Amino acid sequence: MILTTVVSRGLARAPTRGGCLLRLIMLLVIAGAALALAWMTLLPLLFTQALQERTGFKADVASLSANPFTGRVTLRGLMVLNPAAFSVPEFLQVRSVEGEIDVWALWNRRIVFDSLDLDVRQLTLVARRAGDTNIATFRAALFDPSVSNAATTPLLIRRLRLRFDTLGLVENTVSPPRFQTYRLNLDQSYTDVTSLKPLFLPAVRRVLDEKNATAALADYLPQEISAPPPVSSKTGESWLNAAERKSLEIFRGLRDKLEEIRKP
Repeated sequence: MILTTVVSRGLARAPTRGGCLLRLIMLLVIAGAALALAWMTLLPLLFTQALQERTGFKADVASLSANPFTGRVTLRGLMVLNPAAFSVPEFLQVRSVEGEIDVWALWNRRIVFDSLDLDVRQLTLVARRAGDTNIATFRAALFDPSVSNAATTPLLIRRLRLRFDTLGLVENTVSPPRFQTYRLNLDQSYTDVTSLKPLFLPAVRRVLDEKNATAALADYLPQEISAPPPVSSKTGESWLNAAERKSLEIFRGLRDKLEEIRKP
């Protein structure tokens, strides 16, 4: 009789425990949905505020989503405006950014993209009479210029695809200011990018040369970024010929040593 009573009470309590567990799960789901909604709503605002506070350049974005667990980032409709010190407000217009961040690298205070797809609608570079440019000001504020070693650089992009439509150059050192626009329509892929210099591949330079933009662009970028890589040695031979000559010398040295060993 006692056993029957205990069993009956246990069966009566089972639906109650099941109902509490179900309500707890529903509460967690609702809380998670609310946190996700708040994250998606506040993230674009937090991003633009942080960018403006760090660089002094105002920014606006149509949409921004980021998964803190997978590192997936998607951005649409980014617009960055110049400070009032630069006469032209337009600086950067980006259609979309899609990338995968190495989350573990953030623990070492490094930003590492496993992949990044960047679609730029327009970049407008402005040179002031003071001698500085908007891109140099923005870059110096965004990244620490004292860090130059690739092993310790705060930014690494393992695989980059860059699509670039329009380049605008504004020269404020002359009166009236001179404005030039170049339709580049670039679509290039890169690996292991740590600075702007690797972006100027020979294919990119050929497009700039065809648009007569190479010389003009060099005035807006630092020399270490815009300067083309050396293609010849002091004797006038290409680096490929120099490598071939070095390999031939090594081969001849090995052959001479083998001949000496064969001699009695």
